[in-house]
Amino acid sequence: MSGKKTPTKGATVVEEKKKLLQQYKDDDGHFSLVRNFRIADLITIMNGVCGTLSILSSARYLVLSSNLPAPPSSDALNTLYFAHLLPILGFGFDALDGKVARWSGGGSMLGQEMDSLADLISFGVAPATLAFTLGLRTPLDLVALLLFVSAGLARLARFNATVALIPSDSSGKSKYFEGLPIPSSLALTSMMAFWVKQGWYAMGKRGGADVPFGLRVLWGEKGGNGEIHLAAFIFVAWAAMMVSKTLRIPKL
Repeated sequence: MSGKKTPTKGATVVEEKKKLLQQYKDDDGHFSLVRNFRIADLITIMNGVCGTLSILSSARYLVLSSNLPAPPSSDALNTLYFAHLLPILGFGFDALDGKVARWSGGGSMLGQEMDSLADLISFGVAPATLAFTLGLRTPLDLVALLLFVSAGLARLARFNATVALIPSDSSGKSKYFEGLPIPSSLALTSMMAFWVKQGWYAMGKRGGADVPFGLRVLWGEKGGNGEIHLAAFIFVAWAAMMVSKTLRIPKL
């Protein structure tokens, strides 16, 4: 029996990172960051671009629909639908970059970090911005949305730090997700797109419409800081599932 130890998954990842870091260190030329990008990195950036465009489209909708109480124009509504579509396009890039990285022999030194940052934009900040745009705007609503984004941030950081500890299959892919992965927020984005279609949002086609489930006063008077939309608790529940350590989602 050989006494030679087989490298663990964690050790292999560390060695690969050291190798890539040394390659980056040895490249002293101008724009070395850009020149070290690989095709997978450019695809990852497109994910972040989609998320950023979604946020900007939400802002554009708010500008175009500022003629209230009149219903928003068709241009404004198209902009709002576009804001919902972009995170879905971002998910396409998110799914593609990993495949391209494996096909091309591995990602760059910055690949995993860039992927997490792009995911935070497209599947964290963008859905929260859409929720705010549709009417979740009370102080407690904002707390719920901040919890959602913060949980997504923590979930991505935990993944980067502990992915080597999660059991993997023969191809090297992790067998399960620890906590709800942040791209799952596309379900929330799709839900909000349905609200828009039905006119269930502030500044909707029915004028005084609001998001589903209505508004509740937890303390104080109506119109005060104790108001919260019940729909905001959906984002709180999502946040809890993202940071959960016991919730394990099998990878398909």
